[in-house]
Amino acid sequence: MKIKLQKRYSDIQKAVADSRSVLIVSHSAPDGDSVGSQLAFRNYILEHGKDVAVINEGSVPGIYRNLPDVDAVKDIGNYSTRKQFDLIIALDCSNLERLGKTEKLIEDNATIINIDHHPDNTGFGNITLVNKASSSTAELLTEYFLGINYAIDKKTALLLYAAIMTDTGRFRYESTSRRTMELAGLLIEKGANPRKICDDIYFSIPPSVLKLTGKMLESAEFYEDDKICLMQVSRESLEKYNASFSDFDGLAEYTLYAKKVMVGALLKELDDDNIKVSLRSKSNINVSEVARHFGGGGHRNASGFVMKPSLGINRQKLLHNLKGLIDASV
Repeated sequence: MKIKLQKRYSDIQKAVADSRSVLIVSHSAPDGDSVGSQLAFRNYILEHGKDVAVINEGSVPGIYRNLPDVDAVKDIGNYSTRKQFDLIIALDCSNLERLGKTEKLIEDNATIINIDHHPDNTGFGNITLVNKASSSTAELLTEYFLGINYAIDKKTALLLYAAIMTDTGRFRYESTSRRTMELAGLLIEKGANPRKICDDIYFSIPPSVLKLTGKMLESAEFYEDDKICLMQVSRESLEKYNASFSDFDGLAEYTLYAKKVMVGALLKELDDDNIKVSLRSKSNINVSEVARHFGGGGHRNASGFVMKPSLGINRQKLLHNLKGLIDASV
């Protein structure tokens, strides 16, 4: 196994060395793991003297705007280029379709490196580094950097730590392993400051978003003897408080704060027929099963999908499926 892993590492190193122009992409609607991993890998590419771009479909959520070099991450909706990239680094993305509009930037003859930890990864690309047992893509990158003896500097350590912390629900999800904590400790030794990183991400939201969070909490509804909690955010509320849905990354955890709740869902109204649903769970309840049932995906304790009432995917069906998870866990 170790020999195979070292071969993958060598293949990635060679692909980077042989490249001229590199594009780093991730799934649409980027999160902390995708953004932190992209910026960390960007540092690595820049040290090789390569031309590199970081592009996603969707802007960086507000809570990650304090990450170093975050302005290097571009939203394809506000980015126009005719540049051709001969190397594509796809991070934290289970399949090419999840790239959204950035998939069109991939040339037919480009080499694709797929680095991911999602359980439903399709194994796409020319070179794959996929470990479904890993807590995060950033954990995989940390292992890669250590495996090739890359000198992780303070900025890269910060980015990797932030990505691991956010994708493990602040080290709460079951995906958090002993190795996860060992690597987090190593990144602290390299200069990552846990308190500052946590404060910059979770305790730096604008006052308007805090007020809107209050409205979100007021919307809480409980079902199945308080084991299921649903919250929602409307477009009207967003407009009233001058906020955007990107400000809500990480707030789905509030659905789990009540004592008896085992499964939570935050419903965000994108438009009349698109409601983004963020699912969260405690213990070993696997909300990714519900997300995949409705065409989405994710992890055991954190997943999501887009609910389309016109296609018959509604609140009642969501509750029915969440109830099934609760019943199966008894």
